[in-house]
Amino acid sequence: MTETGPAVAMAAVQFQRGDATAAAELLGPVLVAEPDNVRALVLMTHAQLALKQPELAYQAAHRAALVAPESAEALGALSRAFTGLDRHDEAIEVARRAVELEPENAYRHNRMAWALLGDGRRAVEAEHAARLAVQLDPNEADFRITYAVVMKQLTYTDRARQALRDALALEPDNAVAQHELATLDVVHRNPFALGRLARGAAGLAGALRADPRQQASRFMLDVALRRFLVYTAVLLAVLAYVGWRMADFSVGGARVLAGAAALAPIGFATYFVTRLDRSLRTYLMTVVTQGRQRIAAIGAALCLALLLAATVAPAGWLPWLLGVAAIGGFAVRLLTVSASNAHVRSAGVKLAVDRVSIVLWWVVIGCVVVAIVLELGVTDPAWWLSVIALLLVLAAGVCLAVLVRRRRAGHRRFRGISS
Repeated sequence: MTETGPAVAMAAVQFQRGDATAAAELLGPVLVAEPDNVRALVLMTHAQLALKQPELAYQAAHRAALVAPESAEALGALSRAFTGLDRHDEAIEVARRAVELEPENAYRHNRMAWALLGDGRRAVEAEHAARLAVQLDPNEADFRITYAVVMKQLTYTDRARQALRDALALEPDNAVAQHELATLDVVHRNPFALGRLARGAAGLAGALRADPRQQASRFMLDVALRRFLVYTAVLLAVLAYVGWRMADFSVGGARVLAGAAALAPIGFATYFVTRLDRSLRTYLMTVVTQGRQRIAAIGAALCLALLLAATVAPAGWLPWLLGVAAIGGFAVRLLTVSASNAHVRSAGVKLAVDRVSIVLWWVVIGCVVVAIVLELGVTDPAWWLSVIALLLVLAAGVCLAVLVRRRRAGHRRFRGISS
């Protein structure tokens, strides 16, 4: 072993413990003394990638590949660096060269799968590479996690879930596998499958306990809880709106729907919260009482008060109480989404701005509000005003249908975004 050998070994230990900073600090003097030390260069590549420094990682990996062009390990590190720089074609080409050098090495196929996943358009090829890695080393949990991520991109959710369960059977405390399995429950399409959403939140909390540094799990946990709040606001707004429409021809029916609009979100919330453990319930209260979400929570409470009042108020008050509650419910929904997006940005995650969806949501809200105002603002509305209100509601319905289709298409394009 050379004089720098112990330092490289210690850096490897620190990196395995998750301390990439300490590993990089140990490797710095080694590379000053031995700039062509391939093992140190490869390890420095991985450390810099963990520190979100892809340019520095590329410098180390490029040097390693120049010094040892026939080293599959050096080429694998260079492929990772190219992926970190979003140079996906080069990442794939270098990973392919590494596979050719060591076709029986499962790690080379695993790296090929990730390189193909980074491209975003070659998930089918990635499936072949990930499957080969699992076949070559069926006892490595990381390879099964890679295969699960590929299955998510291909929207084969059941296969992804099974691969993650297999990974956890091999490594029960694997935080990444716990995170991915929980994320499948959080991003499912059915917004009212509260048991699954609660299970996902509990799984993310477990991933955090297994690895407190798992920022992706913390982020997705917030997404799960805020998604529940959005669904609650939508349920309140829709039922209040239907009750408002019914007030024109059935006071009794409107009162029943007012009660349902108040009780359904409460029952919805109770069902979800009772499936969380005490620490998650405490965390949910923190989410509800911070920033813009606190304003949304106060608005939701006021809407519930209006709905409960509508169950006993004079008949002439019903349109106003239900109409204002419906508008308030939609406002709460917008505030909750805004608070969620603000949280995502504060976490340093860049959000793609879908301007079409934003415009569609504003059209929905505008149509519903104008329709309600048209009906409420005139004591004895003319028939043509009612026709306009009906057309506005139909337009809002069409926009909602388009939004649902766009969201489902987005899930199909990239179900693995949380990875």
